[in-house]
Amino acid sequence: MLSSQFPHYTTAVVAIFTLVCIWLLKCIYNIYYHPLAAFPGPKWACASDWYYARWYTSGNWPFLVRDLHQKYGDVLRIGPNELSFNTPTALKDIYSHATKGRRPFLKSDFYDFAHGRPDIVAVRDPVEHSIQRRQLAHAFSTKSLRGQEGIIQGYLDHFVDQMGKLSSENGGIEIGEAFNWLTFDIIGDLAFGESFGDVASGKTHFWVEVIMSSFFVITLANIRKRIPASVLALPFLIPMSFLSNVKKHQKLTLEKTRKRVALGDMGRDDFFSHLLKNQGGKLDEQYLSNQANVLIVAGSETTATFLGAVTYFLLKSPETLAKLQHEVRTEFSTYDQINGDTATSLPYLEAVIEEGLRLFPPAAIGLPRECPGAHIDGHWVPEGAIVSTNPFSLTRDPRYWSRPNDFVPERWIGEGLAGDNRAASQPFSIGPRACLGINLAKVEARLTLAKLAWKYDWELLNKEVDLLKESKLFTLWQKPDVRVKFTVTGGLA
Repeated sequence: MLSSQFPHYTTAVVAIFTLVCIWLLKCIYNIYYHPLAAFPGPKWACASDWYYARWYTSGNWPFLVRDLHQKYGDVLRIGPNELSFNTPTALKDIYSHATKGRRPFLKSDFYDFAHGRPDIVAVRDPVEHSIQRRQLAHAFSTKSLRGQEGIIQGYLDHFVDQMGKLSSENGGIEIGEAFNWLTFDIIGDLAFGESFGDVASGKTHFWVEVIMSSFFVITLANIRKRIPASVLALPFLIPMSFLSNVKKHQKLTLEKTRKRVALGDMGRDDFFSHLLKNQGGKLDEQYLSNQANVLIVAGSETTATFLGAVTYFLLKSPETLAKLQHEVRTEFSTYDQINGDTATSLPYLEAVIEEGLRLFPPAAIGLPRECPGAHIDGHWVPEGAIVSTNPFSLTRDPRYWSRPNDFVPERWIGEGLAGDNRAASQPFSIGPRACLGINLAKVEARLTLAKLAWKYDWELLNKEVDLLKESKLFTLWQKPDVRVKFTVTGGLA
């Protein structure tokens, strides 16, 4: 009777019941019969990608993976078809160069986010990646960056002056935002031939704000690939104003790209000059725009995140900051003596940088790779499984580090601390897909920290802030305000 009166209602109930049954059967298969069923992990993670979605969108993913590895061991099933490993050997097995008899681990579809020809980060085809890397490698070489040092130093010196002025006003300077001013201005000039004007204005450019906020969309896009049905919820998770800003960002990137292309040869060895040389007379605007976008983000935000984190750790460890300041002020009698070459002669500065990268790796997600069917640290993993190591977990594992949660730069000097395994910290990754911008990041880090340490005494104003407890990860870190005051050191005032 009911079915004749409400035929559509009955059909809907049957359809929903059928879908639920299919989903439950799939969960049971994933837990007990999937090729990865023998690997340990939370039952919900093994059953469905909804577990991953829940935690990945919470911003707490790296903390969860660290805790789960402590509970389940070195091999952890974090999804129906995905494993996380937690050993230096596994890191080498997954990310290093392919060898005879061992096929490469290619990037997973996590990286399928570019429109048109993929950029240097998104490209999955190893042949295409090799072509792009050759095109850009020279621009990031030590020799090329030495030629661009005048540009870097110009923005940095202005930035150092601004820190003294702006941090004395309005309760100090929010150092994480300020470092973004610096790194975005530098990369903007190296990529487009003009900065964003952030250092000069002491404000964050609209475009930079949009770039930073867009990473939550990448997080959601990753979830959509894993759970197609989640697309129904996206309109409720992403404000229309945000989508509008993303479109503005894409438009601005294309406009900046066209403007730089129109400038042609600027007589300098910047990033775009190498891309333009290799276009073979036929310009692909979308490809150039994709490359510009990833260069802007990868060449700025990660370095700014590191600088903000290491500044926080130094301020929380006054004796360590004092050692750094003593080294810099002893080595250099004048501020102008600090340059890209001389800054490499400071072992304690180098140790501070390495320790900051260990404690707060800017890229703290596991970088997913498709397993070709191989042994990873002695465990056979079938072809098609997604595998990774998590930097945040590896760099805080007490098996590889003495005092793993403490900021101890001395571990990177000489023999370091007993029990440390430095191979467990690879913030720029390893192998053919290692970060292309390592030289630029190191130059910016050395010069920025050395100059600030030489000229200023530092003070943390909001002493209650806890960087780790208050940070969230949505592809890249979202960090709490860290307010700092820089005062010209007594001998210079």
